[in-house]
Amino acid sequence: MVTKYEVVAGDTLSKLAQTFYGDATLFPVIAVPNGITDPDEITVGQELLIPYITERHTVAPGETLSGLTQHFYGDRTLFPVLAAANHIADPNVIQVGRSLLIPELGDVGHHTVVAGETLSELARRWYGEAQLYPVISFPNHITDPDHVEVGRVLIRPGLNYRHTVVPGDTLRALAEGHYGNAEMFAMIAAANHIADPNRITVGQVLFFPNLTNF
Repeated sequence: MVTKYEVVAGDTLSKLAQTFYGDATLFPVIAVPNGITDPDEITVGQELLIPYITERHTVAPGETLSGLTQHFYGDRTLFPVLAAANHIADPNVIQVGRSLLIPELGDVGHHTVVAGETLSELARRWYGEAQLYPVISFPNHITDPDHVEVGRVLIRPGLNYRHTVVPGDTLRALAEGHYGNAEMFAMIAAANHIADPNRITVGQVLFFPNLTNF
């Protein structure tokens, strides 16, 4: 989840991006929300906000969704969580080399259900797509996703909000709409490996790093 980190001697933003995200090129994800204009200039003792980016896993030969859920969650019955998060129609078929999103089920937030809420509506609000409701239903052991009791406390798995680009979208406008700050466009660009932030494609799926905990 989102965390705070105090810079120590020898740290660089690239090293921190490698440590927290497994990818040194994601250093702008840390630089932008912390107002760092020169990524080579950070100070020992400086406190940095480390945005949350959903972990990814590259499928290796012989791996299965149930095996991966056992590895990441200690429960192979949670494979529908990975299937839903990655739009996998047949959980028995995953391609070697595919990059899978691994929702966070350990360090999670909580939500108390209010009247009128549905899992589909919560999935749309939290993750950007209503069909991602299994990411919520399975960890909460909800067998009927159409019925959730008012007052029930749900765990809220960690998964970055996603948006499918439509005509007229720009990274600046999306950053303004999602974060209330158009300058966060550079963070979105970095997180999605977009080399030219002025060029995004209709139909492209963008993921938004979390700046606050769930």
